[in-house]
Amino acid sequence: MNSTIAKLADEFEKMEKTIASQKKMIETLMPTGYVDTDTVKLHLNSVYGVMFGGRPSPKRCKLEDCSWDEINMYSSFGLADKMFEVGDTKKFRLADGSYLTARIIGFNHDYARDGSLVHITFETVETLDGDIPMNEKSTNEGGWDASYLRAKLNGNFFEKQLPADLKSAIKPVVKMTAKSSKNEVRVPSVDKLFVLSEQEVFGRKIYSCGYEGKWYEWYKRENTPYGKCKQNGERDWRWERSPFSGNTSYFCGVYTSGDADSIYASYSYGVSFGFCV
Repeated sequence: MNSTIAKLADEFEKMEKTIASQKKMIETLMPTGYVDTDTVKLHLNSVYGVMFGGRPSPKRCKLEDCSWDEINMYSSFGLADKMFEVGDTKKFRLADGSYLTARIIGFNHDYARDGSLVHITFETVETLDGDIPMNEKSTNEGGWDASYLRAKLNGNFFEKQLPADLKSAIKPVVKMTAKSSKNEVRVPSVDKLFVLSEQEVFGRKIYSCGYEGKWYEWYKRENTPYGKCKQNGERDWRWERSPFSGNTSYFCGVYTSGDADSIYASYSYGVSFGFCV
């Protein structure tokens, strides 16, 4: 009997959350001062991607004030780029007590394994205070897919450090990366967390093999700073997932000034990671 009651309570809780989400969606879609008796139709039109038919667009939300559940809801309904803007930020707390800031760097940019669009791509504004090597040895053989850093981010770091509400909102996406410095094969990796490629940051290949994704909208902007700081404010080099073309010992990276650079694979450097919701 107790297990049955517990299951019912769980179902009621889910129903309450669904109703609350739907109510918030309807309230958000109704711009201030705009009255329409056909509220439900407006809501459904928005959810299923139908044109607004002359109605005012939904009012935008402040990303920082939204829960990850709410952000995930807007993304799932295909409304992310109507509710938020590239450059919007939201802080979150790691299990070690420190904070990171997630920034929207693109909409409708990355794809899930089944080929469907995942609507929001974030990247952390800061690098982690603790530097991490790309590999335990100075080699780029196997590329990002076989790297120590990828395994660490998508394994222990994801499971032990990220808050539960963020973990449940993150959707794995496919990231293409050269398998080595030989500029021959591109390997798809399905990642919950990833570091950007050289092309995703700079819009072209400089030291990489190229064909490793497209330029993110945030980095296309004229005044976007390419350099980053650690959580403690110290300027930091950071990794890109691109193997250095023509040399088996290096991966590409971003220098403290924001310039393209290369780094020995076994050296410990900054990590600013991306994820999709």
